[in-house]
Amino acid sequence: MTSLALHATPHTPARREEAATGLVTITRGESRAFLLTPKAIDPERAYPLVTVLHGAGRQDELLIRATRDDPDRRGALFLVGRSFHPTWDLILGADRVDLDFFEYAYEWIYDRYLVDPARQALLGYSDGASYALAVGLSNPRLFAAVMGWAAGFLAIDTANLTAADPRPRVFLEYGTADPLFPFAQVALPMRAALERLGYDLTFRADEGGAHWPSREFQPAALDWFLG
Repeated sequence: MTSLALHATPHTPARREEAATGLVTITRGESRAFLLTPKAIDPERAYPLVTVLHGAGRQDELLIRATRDDPDRRGALFLVGRSFHPTWDLILGADRVDLDFFEYAYEWIYDRYLVDPARQALLGYSDGASYALAVGLSNPRLFAAVMGWAAGFLAIDTANLTAADPRPRVFLEYGTADPLFPFAQVALPMRAALERLGYDLTFRADEGGAHWPSREFQPAALDWFLG
């Protein structure tokens, strides 16, 4: 398996006066992501950073619309990623095109915004939820929590872990009538695997829900993480 390690370290930004607000596009070559900030940034305040990961098909524009009010409501920064390919590199078995870009994007953010190193999280949908679990649990020194709707599989880069590492908290939701990821075959084994590995797991079942997130998922997940 390709290394899932992310080499990015929050630090006091040297160029806070340059920090843009609103919807900010981060690009490198053909890769891009979108940072949503509160309307006004307090340069002395450390902000939580939530990275939002779409499912297969690149629904980043939909997630930007769904998240646009959260920076001011939650007092946090939100990074909405866009996969280079139609879905994320790990799921395609591709090289680290997305992970390498996230390293760049995080350092770009840390250079301009004061980020709370203890309050960084990943929030993903479907393929993005699987990716969030893989990246978040493989980088526990960077991410405090992972939130996912309908994660399909669990892959952890144990080569990047030490016995002293913290364990991110996990929040998962699945629809009980999901035809793509059947609840008994996907959701319940995922819950059992994470509990067996000792993760602090909050697990929600959307009764009758299909392969589309409930309206309550993202607000509940952000309440759980940000308080």
